[in-house]
Amino acid sequence: MNKTKLTKGLVFVVVVAVALWWFMRPSQSDEHIVYHTQPLSLGKIESTVNSSGTISPVVTVLVGSELSGLISQLNADFNDEVRSGQVIARIDDRTILSRLRQSEADLASSKASLTQLNAALKKAQTEATLAQREFNRTKELRNKNLVSASELDISETSHELAKVAIETAKAAILVGEAQVEQSQSSLEQTKLDLDRTYIRSPVDGVVIDRQVDTGQTVSASLSAPTLFSIAQDLVKMQIEADVDEADIGRIAKDQKVNFTVDAFPERQFRGVVSQVRKAATVTNNVVTYKVIISVQNEQLLLLPGMTANVDVVLGERENVLRVPNSALRFTPEGATSSATSARSGPGDRVAQLTEQLGLSDLQQEQVEKVMQGMREAMQAARESSPRGPGGPGGSPNDAMKKIRSKMNIELQSILTPEQMDTFKASGQSRSAKRRSGDNDYQPGSVWVLRDGQPVKVEVGIGIADLEYSEIRARELKEGDKVIVRAQKVAE
Repeated sequence: MNKTKLTKGLVFVVVVAVALWWFMRPSQSDEHIVYHTQPLSLGKIESTVNSSGTISPVVTVLVGSELSGLISQLNADFNDEVRSGQVIARIDDRTILSRLRQSEADLASSKASLTQLNAALKKAQTEATLAQREFNRTKELRNKNLVSASELDISETSHELAKVAIETAKAAILVGEAQVEQSQSSLEQTKLDLDRTYIRSPVDGVVIDRQVDTGQTVSASLSAPTLFSIAQDLVKMQIEADVDEADIGRIAKDQKVNFTVDAFPERQFRGVVSQVRKAATVTNNVVTYKVIISVQNEQLLLLPGMTANVDVVLGERENVLRVPNSALRFTPEGATSSATSARSGPGDRVAQLTEQLGLSDLQQEQVEKVMQGMREAMQAARESSPRGPGGPGGSPNDAMKKIRSKMNIELQSILTPEQMDTFKASGQSRSAKRRSGDNDYQPGSVWVLRDGQPVKVEVGIGIADLEYSEIRARELKEGDKVIVRAQKVAE
């Protein structure tokens, strides 16, 4: 009995041990890795800065009214071509005509009053002459003791009063003349208001907007209401594009620009940078600058208000060796070095900043976290964003703007003002090098298949667009296949 129990116990232990061994044994992999490749090619690459902006005429004149009143007549409508001085609208002038007649009557009355005052002056002068004669005669008689002294005093007083009357008449004439001038000015103002009831075009152009209708009342109390918008020339247009502060250092006057509009998605238009404005605009902590792009619109396909998807061409090269951007981001599982970027890693960048800015140990740790977070966010944005302009969601440029702005805000809380100024100056210096052509090729790497295994090849990376990057490598040539991604496939 005891032997039977012992045997059963041993069997149970063996079964449990076998079961544990079965479930805990290392699994035999039934998967293998398949590497997807793409060939290198020769072709053209354009390095661009992406943005968007609104198309508008170079000169747009807003035509308003200095008078309040009823619109009695409209002589221009949307899309009408107008000439300078052409009457394009009328304001009801009946009130102005009434004021004109009143002003003319006031002027006539003032002139009549002035005539009366001139006559009064002549009368005063005549009376003064008579008083002078009377005074002279009385004076002679007094010398002969033929009249009393009081009569002489009365005659002298009359003579003085006559002279005062002349001065009074002259002053009244001055007042009358002033009244005539005032009435004349009022009449001219009324005539000017009457002329302002004719709304004239100030320039030759095309009416692109009309904001009033016949019978509508306009009020010009504090500011002149806008009645029409006239584009002086629809052949010469411009685009006002907002460019991120991280890219504005690479934008310069006379650079070529390619852009598309939603109305003609398959057609590419061209322009040129005419102005880079220095005034900054801050929106949600993102700093942008206005870049004005001149456009010739000979076929009048571009209309005011259209949104342009802009690519400012920083550089272009023909017949260069191109690699897909996904190949630069690929790294085999377990690889110790990264080939995801042509730029130095976060540790190298922190070491550079430590040397340039004199970072403390705490600052180094904080800056390294910020740099690593920025690189991870940029990598995620590149991988998730669609390729090619005009696709859903647009280019990754907007996401990059937010990431860089967030990094700058975080660095401002870590660095001192002096260190932050040095950091910005170093960034401007690197941008200047890129513009001048120094350090055109930056170090990077790609992976190729050799004997079925990925092998890293160091390359120099030049300019890039949304799909390809220019590379320079002695070991690679056109048609060589580089790894763009890897996939585990079950056998």
